[in-house]
Parts: sequence; C-alpha cells; structure tokens
Amino acid sequence: MQTAEAGYLRCAGGADLHALHTSPDLLKGQEHDDREALIRAYDQGLVGRKAGRALYDSIMAAAPHGECPLCGTGEVDTLDHYLPKTVFPLCAIMPINLVPACMHCNHSKGAALAASPDTQPLHPYLDQLGSERWLVADVRPTVPASVCFRVQAQAGWPPSLAARVQHHFDSYNLDYRYGQKAGRHLAGSRRDHARLLALGPDILRDALMEDAESWARTDLNAWETALYFALAGSDWYVNGGLLHT
Repeated sequence: MQTAEAGYLRCAGGADLHALHTSPDLLKGQEHDDREALIRAYDQGLVGRKAGRALYDSIMAAAPHGECPLCGTGEVDTLDHYLPKTVFPLCAIMPINLVPACMHCNHSKGAALAASPDTQPLHPYLDQLGSERWLVADVRPTVPASVCFRVQAQAGWPPSLAARVQHHFDSYNLDYRYGQKAGRHLAGSRRDHARLLALGPDILRDALMEDAESWARTDLNAWETALYFALAGSDWYVNGGLLHT
C-alpha cells in the first residue's frame, strides 16, 4: 500500500493518474482474497466501525464550507474514491484517494476510468489551477434573465490542463447546475437590485461589483463570483433588464 501511494503521488504530479491501470505498483496484491479484504477495510472498517467512521467524518469535514469540491454547489455527504476501489483496491483507504463529495457528483463519476490525459478528472487535492479567474459567466437578455457559465482557460495553462478543466466542467454538467443556482439567486435578489436601480444604474453596478469582489475574496472561481462579475458587466441588466426577471 505504501508503494502504491508513492506511485500514486508520482503520477499525480504529472497528471498521469489515468495511466495507473498499467502500473505494476497498483496491480500487486490484487488476487481475489486480497481485493475483497482491502475493500472490506473501507466498507466495514472505515465506514462501518466507530473508530474508522471518525476518520471518515474528519475527511468529509475538511471540505471548505461543507461544499463539494468537485462541483462547488452540492453539500458534502459522502467520500468519493478518485480512483475507484473496485479497480484499485490498494487505494480503497488511501487518504489521498478519498475526496469529500456530494452524492450527485459521486454517482455521476461512478467507476469510470479516464482513457487519456485530457479526460482525467480534476483532483481537488493535487491540481493547481493558478490564481486567476477561469470560471466566467454571461447574462442572457431573456425573460426571465438567465446566466450561462463557461471555462476561460488561463494563459499559463498547458493545453492538457485546459482540456481537463473543460472536460470536468462538461462531465459534471456545471453550466446547467450553476445556471439553476443563479436563476434562483436572481429571483431572490430582484427586489434589492430594483431598489438600487431606482437610485441609478451606476449605483447598481457599483453594488454588484462590490459583491463580486467580496465573493472573489472567498473563492475566486465560485459560481457566485462569476455571477456577480457578469451582472456588473451587463449593460442590459443594470439599465433595467433586471426588472424583467
């Protein structure tokens, strides 16, 4: 297991976790009896026993604000095996392989394996996406107003990372999920925004920009951050479009 973890970390540094199914380090000790024992160590030991459950819960509790790091919208209520335990039983209780997640993301990901570097999911512990905004949004002048979200690759990202971020965004259906959240948020904010608009479009825009910068200090790439920057930058919204939401 220690050898497997060392191999895991070496591959993670090069974003090559998709290739671990060919690694002899993670194929050792996977005879049927060993596989079953390793999976039981998770199912019965980590999940089912009091001492193990305390460790399980502590990993879940490490997620900032209790939010799923895979989507940024769901509530953490389970642990996801980044590499599925049925395929990589030596990773069944490996801490670096246990990611707090919401049930939606856990089920969406399933036990599928990436076939190439470009389709390797993002690893919340290991992937560094830089210190700039890469999640952006656009306000659609519809009735009611709607918001679409997209990935804007940073200039310093290698092509493989840009492809992985886009694949992650698409695989977890984040445009739709963020759009649903944004629509509800706009409905709840309509009265306050209309009150600010009555004082002038510039007053509203300044308030929206303040909210965007406040969210950015919490999470530069939260859907809320992208939403407020998009609202502040929408001439249609700040000049009365919001009244049609």
